[in-house]
Amino acid sequence: MRLKSFFLKLLIFTLLPFTGAYADIPYEVVYLKNYSAPDGLLSSRVHYMMQDSKGFIWIATDKGVSRFDGQHFKNFTSADGLESNECFRIAEDKYHRIFFYCNNYRFCYYENGVIHKLDPQQKIWVLPFGNFFFNRYNELCVNYALSTKVYHFAQLKSTPHVIKNLVGNIYGAGGEEFQLSQNDLDMLEKDLSDGELNYSTAKNNIKPYRLALQQDHLLLITKEWVQAYQVNRSGIIPLNKVRFEGNVTSVYPTGKDIVAVTTVKQGTYIINYLTGERRNYLRNNITTATVIDRENNIWFGSYDRGFFLSTNPEVSVINNESGLANEDVLKLGIAGGYLFTGHVLSVINYMKLGTKSRQPIGSLTIKQDRSDFNRITSLVAIPGNRLMVGTDNGIFGLDVSNNNPASWHPEKYFFGPIKGIAWQPENLCFISQNSVLTMANRFERGQGYSFENSQGYAFENLRLTSITCYKNDILVGSLYGLYRLTPNSNSEPYVKILSKEGVNVVKCLASNEAACAIGTESQGVFLMTDKKVIQFNAPAISSGDIRKLVWTDDNTLWACTAKGVSVISFGNNYRNYRVSLLNTSNGLPSDNVADVARYDHDYYIATDQGIAVTQNLGNTNLPKPVIIDDRSANQESSFMYGKPIIFNCVALSYKSMGKIQYRFRLKGVDKNWSVAPSGEKRFDLLPPGHYELEAVAADRFNQLSRTLVFRFDVMPLWYQQLWLQVMAVFASIIVVFLVVRKYYLSIIGLQKKDYENALALQRERQRISSEVHDDLGASISGIKLRTELLSKRVADQPASKEIDAIHEAITDISTQMRLIIWSLDPENDDVSNLVNFIHKQAVRLFEYSDIRLHESLPPVEEDNITISGEKRRQIYLLVKEGLNNIIKHSNAQNAFLTISLNKKKLYVTIGDDGRGFDLDSRKLETMGIRNIYARARRLNADLKIDTGPGEGTFISLKLHV
Repeated sequence: MRLKSFFLKLLIFTLLPFTGAYADIPYEVVYLKNYSAPDGLLSSRVHYMMQDSKGFIWIATDKGVSRFDGQHFKNFTSADGLESNECFRIAEDKYHRIFFYCNNYRFCYYENGVIHKLDPQQKIWVLPFGNFFFNRYNELCVNYALSTKVYHFAQLKSTPHVIKNLVGNIYGAGGEEFQLSQNDLDMLEKDLSDGELNYSTAKNNIKPYRLALQQDHLLLITKEWVQAYQVNRSGIIPLNKVRFEGNVTSVYPTGKDIVAVTTVKQGTYIINYLTGERRNYLRNNITTATVIDRENNIWFGSYDRGFFLSTNPEVSVINNESGLANEDVLKLGIAGGYLFTGHVLSVINYMKLGTKSRQPIGSLTIKQDRSDFNRITSLVAIPGNRLMVGTDNGIFGLDVSNNNPASWHPEKYFFGPIKGIAWQPENLCFISQNSVLTMANRFERGQGYSFENSQGYAFENLRLTSITCYKNDILVGSLYGLYRLTPNSNSEPYVKILSKEGVNVVKCLASNEAACAIGTESQGVFLMTDKKVIQFNAPAISSGDIRKLVWTDDNTLWACTAKGVSVISFGNNYRNYRVSLLNTSNGLPSDNVADVARYDHDYYIATDQGIAVTQNLGNTNLPKPVIIDDRSANQESSFMYGKPIIFNCVALSYKSMGKIQYRFRLKGVDKNWSVAPSGEKRFDLLPPGHYELEAVAADRFNQLSRTLVFRFDVMPLWYQQLWLQVMAVFASIIVVFLVVRKYYLSIIGLQKKDYENALALQRERQRISSEVHDDLGASISGIKLRTELLSKRVADQPASKEIDAIHEAITDISTQMRLIIWSLDPENDDVSNLVNFIHKQAVRLFEYSDIRLHESLPPVEEDNITISGEKRRQIYLLVKEGLNNIIKHSNAQNAFLTISLNKKKLYVTIGDDGRGFDLDSRKLETMGIRNIYARARRLNADLKIDTGPGEGTFISLKLHV
């Protein structure tokens, strides 16, 4: 613990009373963002800070090392491999390894997410005022006094080189190298002697000093001054000597021609050692380290408060420390060379502008009738160096023309809540509750304002919010739209405008001679000119909810919101414009901006954390965020299917104050980007294959980083291997082939068996048909012939009737027999044979009838569709039943028989023009109708009977053949 004790003694020694050239406290300070232990930093005691080549900020503390990316801290302690928890110096070598010097005189390094120790573990001595860096040969260098001590380790991979002279060889952290001549050494020793410094003082660390090489300048650094020299081939040439007083803890070169001087209780001075220009930050704090990063932000390490970040050191802040009565500034106004600030409780602060000597901030209070609702609502300057003050209880006038604040006495002109004030030549216009009033100006006669010629215009139930004078009209904003008021008009005094453009809820107005700006609640800003209306809304501007609009000149409009202020700069008669965003990232103390005022080249921006003062409006050249793959170098790019896949990236944008948005997309898979608040992307289940994950980062100014691509593969499991899947597919094909083959073989066998059965049945039908025709048919024909002969012989005898009956019975049997033979014969299994058979039988039925038969039958050559014998028989019997019913019961003159075939569907229609009948009453009574329905069911056919008394009868049959 010897080194730690030494550092503590040095710090106690520097904590001495101090008076110097910088004792005056200016009322302007700089907004600083503070990070300490509660934010994730390991400790609030910071020893050293540096930015690495990737852009990370590294912080050495007494409890470990932290890496900061603007959002999160990644911490390392001895448990992670640090030589000791207390770290004093950090440096990066040319292989981008980060080295840490700890209080046990040893150092270690960070590479690929792991901290490694050097072997052998050689001790290194770095005095508190010394410097610690790597030169161009990747040698570890320690600068102290007039020499540079160089260390070599095998793990450093230093480049071998010839050292011309061990004394006077000076290196720089940026790769600089210079050989001091004897004349140079003599000059340096003389300058040290003049400053009462020598080798003994450096050795005892009473008055330490060291050399630093920066670009083409050599710096001789002490705790009281810095001497700059120009470096050239002939030697060093003295340039400038910059002095500083106080308890200086360290001096660091931090940028081009810049050194940072950290002190006890006086904060940090940023000094240009060539011009002598300096700025002071963090006064009344103990500072230990300073870094100016690549975005030109300044980082300050402190002894007990962590570290601070200034994103824009050119923006100063006026706050409570400066003398403001209240940092929540509601309104700003400039009159008589003074800046006036309006607050709650009727308090107004004022400060003199345009003077080199900074005068203290003064204040005055507006006396009002009520103790509540007494905010300052308006501060409007009018001609004659007069300031009109609007409050919740009236309008007050303040004459500031005498430049004597002690004589300023507010004069009340009107009572009631005032929501807005506007100046029109010779008239003062203002809003009071739901009315607009104008008052005549009588100041030229020393009478102030006159109520004799005042006029009022009532706006009932509109809830007015703002007022402005635009050309010859008065524009009034309300929660229900924008209205144009024309005083002394013969018609309606006010009319609603811009409703077609979508202007509805108006919160504020601002106008100049050529244009009028309208601020809304959610639609942003509408700019109205003679020719057109232009709309500006988020994200082009900070927010769509506008709190205040201010013209700082004819071409520059400021839009104040709760998310910062947007500066819209117009050109070419409002045809072109450029938008700049100002917020905490630019150095404002708060994003909640209420008002803006301009004086000369300075702009004053009112927030709820004080007033920001700046001359820099443009931020078009802001650095874009940098996105970094935060995985270790040996991170795998192949993952097994089913395991979670996690990628980590980090976006660096310190000006965004940690407000970074990440966007991810799987190339070729996702159409849209997915948004995430952090740089971690996780996939729990991705199908096997090759993927490319794209990642970008967006800062709070909507700037996008370059696209970072993660290429990776998802490997299939053993059962997902391609060769196994191919074999499984082939095996499946073979199995399916065998199953299908067996199935079709069984089908073929069944079909063969059915075919054989059908063939046998056909042969049997043929045999039965032949036998019936040849044997039984011949016998019946013989009996029929004999009965005919016998009937003729006994025609006049009593037995003739019985013989005729026998003849008819035999004839009927013969007919039925022919039908059976016809249905059994396979040669008749054709629709054409069915149609021909029906045609012959129908003609025979109507041969001796008075009814005329009309037939429509399909051509024989088209009827090549097979139909079974049973179906033929049932169709024929159904048709015969229908035709018999026509002959017996219809009393018709015409009968109709239609048969058609279409796509294996047979259509049969039987009809007549007879007397018809009531189908519902006779459906179940008539045997013939029941037979027709029964046969239709056997055929599985569609049957329809259309009939009615006196309407004829039509029977339609449709079936598949």
